[in-house]
Amino acid sequence: MPEVTRRDFLKAAVLLPLVPAALAACRRAGSERVVNFYNWSDYIGKDVLPNFTKETGIKVNYDLFADEEAMFAKIRAGARGYDLIVIGDYLIPRFRLLRLIDPIPPGVLKNRGNIAPRFRRASYDPDEAVVPYLWGTTGIGYNRKTVKKKPTSWWDLWDPRYKGRLSMLDNVRDCVSLALQLLGIPETTDDPADLQKAHDLLVKQKPLVAMYSSSSYLDSLVAGEIELAMTWSGDLFQAARDNPSLDYVIPKEGTYMWVDCLALVHGSRHRADTLRLIDYLLEPRVAADNANAVRYATPNAKAMPYIDPVLRRDPRVYPPPDRMKTLALHHVLTPEQTEMWNRVWADVKVA
Repeated sequence: MPEVTRRDFLKAAVLLPLVPAALAACRRAGSERVVNFYNWSDYIGKDVLPNFTKETGIKVNYDLFADEEAMFAKIRAGARGYDLIVIGDYLIPRFRLLRLIDPIPPGVLKNRGNIAPRFRRASYDPDEAVVPYLWGTTGIGYNRKTVKKKPTSWWDLWDPRYKGRLSMLDNVRDCVSLALQLLGIPETTDDPADLQKAHDLLVKQKPLVAMYSSSSYLDSLVAGEIELAMTWSGDLFQAARDNPSLDYVIPKEGTYMWVDCLALVHGSRHRADTLRLIDYLLEPRVAADNANAVRYATPNAKAMPYIDPVLRRDPRVYPPPDRMKTLALHHVLTPEQTEMWNRVWADVKVA
């Protein structure tokens, strides 16, 4: 299976209308050994799934999304046919509250113990209903050739010198949490006045922003059309393969780490084969190959000896212990807080 990058996503999207028909065919063929996997684009090594099929005889239909809130809305609206999805940590409580995912039965995964203790029984998943897949940080990507002074602060994304040459992620959780962080307001707030301040700060920045994007901005960054970008760590490192002048920094104010997890879609039909795929992805060498390919960090402790030494020593990918202590997971929002955040972001986008 060829590796599909986020920069290829828009081209791949032309084919996506065909996917529901393929999934329907799989539903009709109930005895077929298959797993229908819904994941971010450019978020799995190109050989991982073909090797799994070769080893097990289980086919994997791989469908892509480019925005996790849109993915959540699609599943919530009743999209059927998926067996396995990748979900960001902050979304997991929402998926569980709405019974969109089923807990992974305890004791069925022989490789679950490979996950490092830091990533087990986290606040977003205290009973281990899901399995950590990959993790990373949110920071600033920049072009060393055109940005004369290395960015050091999140406030650099509010610098008028970069008007029209910077981008922000199209992600409510990252952008609203950043605004709150810069204002010194905790994520736990449920005060509408606090969220209004975050809204106002993001609206103040908006005239400087060339685009809000979680995928296509990478093309513009590689091409030099934008110079600063709020980005996810692994995405920047992938883009740097095409433009070695690109670099990544965690701003001095600090940032959040996030964990993407594998989850069973509620009522999915191919449960045994899906669990086998999850267990395969937890095998140390497979997890390492995956992480090396996509350049995100693995939560799999047993995989670390097989991680590319260059990546393992890179503090931008695997921060040292003193920096790890400063990285926090996002707070688990209540439904009321989630609604407030979504309203803020929607208002910013139309302002």
